[in-house]
Amino acid sequence: MKQLLSKLQLLMCFVVLLGSKALNSQTKLPSILSDNMVLQQSADVKIWGWDIPDQNIIVTPSWSKAVKTTTNKDGKWQLLVKTPKAGKIGRIKIKGSTKQTINNILFGEVWLCSGQSNMERELGFRNNQKPIVNFWEESQNANNSNIRMFLVHRKKSNTPLEDSVGKWVICTPETVLKFSAVGYFYGKQLVDKLKTPVGLIQAAWGGTKVEPWTPKEGIEKTILDDKYKKKFSSLYNGMISPLINYKIKGAIWYQGESNVSNWKQYKKLFPNMISSWRSAWNIGNFPFYFVQIAPYNYPDKFGVPKIVEAQLEALKLPNTGVAVTQDIGAFNDIHPPEKKEVGRRLSLIALHKTYGKKDVIYSGPFLKSFKTEEQKIILDFKTPGSTLHSVGAIMGKIPSFYIAGENKTFHEAQVNQKGNQIILTSTKVKYPVAVRYNWANNANGTLYNNEGLPALPFRTDNWDEVLYAK
Repeated sequence: MKQLLSKLQLLMCFVVLLGSKALNSQTKLPSILSDNMVLQQSADVKIWGWDIPDQNIIVTPSWSKAVKTTTNKDGKWQLLVKTPKAGKIGRIKIKGSTKQTINNILFGEVWLCSGQSNMERELGFRNNQKPIVNFWEESQNANNSNIRMFLVHRKKSNTPLEDSVGKWVICTPETVLKFSAVGYFYGKQLVDKLKTPVGLIQAAWGGTKVEPWTPKEGIEKTILDDKYKKKFSSLYNGMISPLINYKIKGAIWYQGESNVSNWKQYKKLFPNMISSWRSAWNIGNFPFYFVQIAPYNYPDKFGVPKIVEAQLEALKLPNTGVAVTQDIGAFNDIHPPEKKEVGRRLSLIALHKTYGKKDVIYSGPFLKSFKTEEQKIILDFKTPGSTLHSVGAIMGKIPSFYIAGENKTFHEAQVNQKGNQIILTSTKVKYPVAVRYNWANNANGTLYNNEGLPALPFRTDNWDEVLYAK
C-alpha cells in the first residue's frame, strides 16, 4: 500500500512539473509591442521578448521575409526587422513555444513625451485644474487613425525593468481625453504637416524632479546632496528603461517646476539625463526638444528665470531645442491651460530641425551681443525670419528691462528700439554694466518676431546677490 501511494505521489509530482513547464512555455512580448502600434518608418527596429531557454523564434513581418533567432539561457530573444516607408498597414507573426500576432501596425514617426505634470496633463477635464483651452471641441475633432498613443502606467523601481504596463490605442474623441494634451497637439501638428502616421509614447509623472528620470550613469556625473540620493533613477528604471529597445525618432520634454529649488544642480542634471538617455537607446543623438517652464509665482521671486537659465544649458548638446512659453503662462496656476500652443511651438522645432522644413520659423528673438556706450546699454538681437517687435518700446511702461551699474542695484530701464537693437537707459544708472530681461516669476513676453514667438528671459550678469530699486 505504501509503495502504491509513493508511486502515485511521484506521478502527481511529474504531472505538476509537466503542467508547470507547459504554463511557462509561452512566447511573451513586451506590452509596447502590441496591436495598433506605430513602428519607426524606414528603419531597423528591434523586436524582442521572452520564452523558454534555447527556443527557436521565427518572426514573420507581413512586408518582408521571416527572421530567425534563438533565446539565450535566460529565455530572452531579440532581432532586427527592416520597416517600410509610411503608407502600409502591417502585421507581425511570432512563433516560439507558442504563437503571437501583432495586428494593425502603422509605420511613421515615433516620439516619446515625458516630464512632469504639464506633460502628464491629459486633454480631458480635471476637477482641480482649469480646463485645457477648447478641450471639448478639440477632442470631438480627434478621430484620427494616423495618431496612435501609448500611455506608460506610473511605476517606480529600484532596478531597471524590462517591461511596462500599457497598450497602444487609436486616437478617438474618447481616447484622446486620457492622453497628454501637449503630446497630442504636438503629434497632430506632425501628422497634418508631414502627412504621415505618428506614434506617441507618454511616460510622465506630476510633481517629479529630474533626478528620478535620470539613469544611474547620468546621476554619477553630478554631485548631489544626500537628500536627493534616495530618489535616484526610480522613474527611469520603472518607466523609461522598458522602452529603450523601442525605436524612436526623438523625445519632447516638459519638466523643471519641481527643480526650481536646486536650479544650479539642474544645470548639470538635465543635460546628463539627456546624454544618458541617448546612450541607453544607442541610436545616436536623437532629437530632444523641451519646454521652458512658464511664468508662475514661486516662493523664490526669481525662480522661473533661474530654472529657465538652467534648462538652457541643454542647448549646448547637439540636436536640442526649446519651446518658449514666456507669454502663455498663468501666474497663479502652475498648469497653464494653453497646451495647444505649447504643442505647436514644439512641432515648429521638429519641423525645422528634424524634418528639414527650413521655411518654418521655430525660434523667437534672442540676444546676439551687447555693448555699453556712456550711459547706454545697446542690445543687438537676432530675430529668425523677421524683424524685432518690442511691446516695451511701443508702450514704454512695461517693466521688462532692468539695468545696473557696478553696485549691482537694478533700476527699471527706459526702452527704445532701433531695428533689431534695443537701447536701454536710466537716469539712476550713470554707467550701466548689466541688463536683465523678464528676470522675474511673473514677467510676460514683450519681445517677439513676426511669427508671434517670444524671447526667453535672460541676464548678462552672473551675480547671485543683487538689489532691485523700488
